[in-house]
Amino acid sequence: MAIPEKILDGIEHLDPLPVSVQRLIEALGDEEVHLAEVAEIIEEDAAMTANILRLVNSSLYAGRFEITRLRDAVTRLGTSELLNLALGSHVSALAASAPLYALSEEEIWLHAAVTAQAVREITAARPEAGIPSMAPVAGLLHDIGKLLMVRYLDAKMETVIELCRTEDCSFVEAERRLFGCDHGEVGGRIAEKWGFPEAIGRGIAHHHDTPLPVEDPLLDAVVVANLVAKTIGVGLGAEGMGLEIDLAASRRLGLDYIGFCQVCSRTAEAAQTLRQTLADSRQGATAGA
Repeated sequence: MAIPEKILDGIEHLDPLPVSVQRLIEALGDEEVHLAEVAEIIEEDAAMTANILRLVNSSLYAGRFEITRLRDAVTRLGTSELLNLALGSHVSALAASAPLYALSEEEIWLHAAVTAQAVREITAARPEAGIPSMAPVAGLLHDIGKLLMVRYLDAKMETVIELCRTEDCSFVEAERRLFGCDHGEVGGRIAEKWGFPEAIGRGIAHHHDTPLPVEDPLLDAVVVANLVAKTIGVGLGAEGMGLEIDLAASRRLGLDYIGFCQVCSRTAEAAQTLRQTLADSRQGATAGA
């Protein structure tokens, strides 16, 4: 199993992350970083600052009082969530429709955002599971490999679905047989290219592995969060529910059936807000055109 050369070349020629995002990644890896330093990083990027202040006051994040200062937003959200928001803007700029997966550009973005939210909900439900604060970042980026798969592979969705039917295999297994790799593996290489911490890259690269290669709360959370997003009908596409997961991930997190259903319910509520955020963004873009 190996990633095709044209995809590796595509990864090598990806545009680098914005400097402000690169510096946030470095800050994420420094447990002793001060929030004031994080605020200074963000303040150097006016667009990021405006976007974060807008989002922190949205219904998804809002507290009792309106946030007007960036440093207050940093205190409310923390470094990892700020990185998640900053990356959300960058990933949405990269997004394109993915006919191989029967997903529109909007569906790809929404599935990524909802998976990240599901990671937050799992963390809130099972604080003793030890899920690291950076886990939503891996949730946001878990399917980023799909963007390069559709860009560089000349393949049709029908071919993958036919293999799934004739060989009785999952969509991801069909990817592996047809292309020599799956989108998780490609995404892991992108995370490496962009300098993310190893744990995030592992969460992206192995979220479809069965069994999972290691016992890792971040990886377990991404696996279950992806299932949550699919269960509530976000990002089904051609794959639908035709996926296999390591059920031990949920057990390790201490998330039983009732707990899983509760996470699904809370994530579904948040998904409505995310859909509205997407609609508002489209409306704003149209008005500005």
